[in-house]
Amino acid sequence: MNTVTIKPGLPGRPFEDNIFGVNAEITRKGYFGGLLAQMINNRKLFSGSAAPAGWECENFEYVKDRPEESLCRSSFVILRNGTMKQTSTIIAMKHGEKYEAKVWVKALTGKAAVEFGPEELARRFDVTANGEKCVELSFEFPGTDTDNGTFVIKAEGDVAVFEASLMPSDNFYGMRRDVIAALKYIGPTSVRFPGGCASDHFEWRESLKAPEFRRPAEAREKAWLLFLNSYDQDCLDIGINEFMMLCREIGAEPEFTVSLLLSDGEDASKLVEYCNGDETTEYGAVRQSLGFDKFDIKYWFIGNEVYFFGFQYRDDGALAAKRTNELVHAMRRVDNTIVPILGLTWGADLHKWNYDFVANIDFDYEYVSFHDYIGILPDPTQGKNGLATLEMVEDLFSDGESCGLNFYKNSLYPGRFSDIKVCADEWNYNWGQGSNNGLFLSNALQFQFFAKSGEKYHIKRAEFFMPVNEGMIFVNGNVCRIESTGELFRLMAGHKGGRIVECEAETKDIDILCTDHCEKLFMSVVNRRSEPLRLEIKGCKALTVAQIKTGEYSFDSNDFEVTGPEPSEIAEVSGHSVLFVTLEKDKT
Repeated sequence: MNTVTIKPGLPGRPFEDNIFGVNAEITRKGYFGGLLAQMINNRKLFSGSAAPAGWECENFEYVKDRPEESLCRSSFVILRNGTMKQTSTIIAMKHGEKYEAKVWVKALTGKAAVEFGPEELARRFDVTANGEKCVELSFEFPGTDTDNGTFVIKAEGDVAVFEASLMPSDNFYGMRRDVIAALKYIGPTSVRFPGGCASDHFEWRESLKAPEFRRPAEAREKAWLLFLNSYDQDCLDIGINEFMMLCREIGAEPEFTVSLLLSDGEDASKLVEYCNGDETTEYGAVRQSLGFDKFDIKYWFIGNEVYFFGFQYRDDGALAAKRTNELVHAMRRVDNTIVPILGLTWGADLHKWNYDFVANIDFDYEYVSFHDYIGILPDPTQGKNGLATLEMVEDLFSDGESCGLNFYKNSLYPGRFSDIKVCADEWNYNWGQGSNNGLFLSNALQFQFFAKSGEKYHIKRAEFFMPVNEGMIFVNGNVCRIESTGELFRLMAGHKGGRIVECEAETKDIDILCTDHCEKLFMSVVNRRSEPLRLEIKGCKALTVAQIKTGEYSFDSNDFEVTGPEPSEIAEVSGHSVLFVTLEKDKT
């Protein structure tokens, strides 16, 4: 039996409810193959060399040098009695549910016919050359159970094919309703969009057009990390308006990233005007004409990791500060209530960049950004291939210290850190990695560290990177399921609205977070080790117990189960697992 003692005295500072945010970057399998309802990859035929990537084509011409002829300044295909098709596990349907297939085509000579849709359900349409740019053809149909479907387009005659689409008919602004339901279940307090690195590839004005007219975004120099699941491009099916509808649907606060590379003061001011201006302003009127009320976005990230990917700003913190000043002053002239969040870093080789950047900022601010991927070690010779080992993860934050946050507190803002608030807007074991039991333990310990270190390091907000297919929600074809870190977020919500209570444990093998909720306490306990531990919590009686129990502790295993909450007077936490206990105070 291991004794846990709740320290006497009044409850401490409030628990920071806003550390439950998510950073929903347009990247990898987060959108296409994840949140997006769209099943057709490279649907605007933008990427490819001899043929559009992801498509098998016969009797065709791939046109890449006449973008003005397409709907969205993309490439297109001319079929001459030809066929193009795509087979993918993302083309997945369920029996009885309704779907809609579309193509945008143009007959080039005389009369032609186009047959398109899922291979077994395709329908034929006659088209005639009439000088119009293109016609949109569509039909709705009941699906059949499919896990690896084929979408086909066949032409009789000469037909230009510009775009294709296949989605569930009940999609929510182009997004999957089951994934939205999963996000609601997890309950993020905020959503950052279009993320971090993707913000330098997101043209916000382009995203105001109807989806078929939006030019795809290119990964360019970030092809090694961004749109890996969609041939180094994103069709921009989710824009500002769709993002805002998602936030409203799941009850999360919107946050937006402004690119230092794509925006100047004029552009940034118009963006704020579109989001927050009333109908008397130029872009507020545009928003209203599209059917949307004011978005009132309060938190704005100014640039993202320009010290890594910022071209002219990468090696010049002072120059980055000058552009940041330009953007923030222009944005505040439109809405002086916005809260800018400055993009900083803590890597030892970038300290000078930070000093130069902070020294040249000429406006008042409170919030600074903090990125913290536990698995990526500062010294690549450490760990395993530069990543933290399982043994390293077990001891995370056992000393209550963060070298990155210590740099902010003691070196970057000495003597004035009391005026600074930290937003940990990118955190996870590692980016680009799916759920596993090693990642889960890392995330549990990191979340509790953020919660308990608010007073020491001023952590007021945090955004997990990222929710879909990188730790919280797994999506593939017809499958959508909550992963262990998603369950962690849901159950950690028991701390919301409470005040931090100090606890002591006989063993250092557990990490405890406890909050006071008047007559009750809520406690989350992370077991760092493999052996189960039974706890005796002095002065309290356990009312309900829930647990996320993991199986094999490894980066390859993802087996876990969630038990409870259920009535119990016994508090026992399994190895490398997290226990959640609701406690009744001793009224004596």
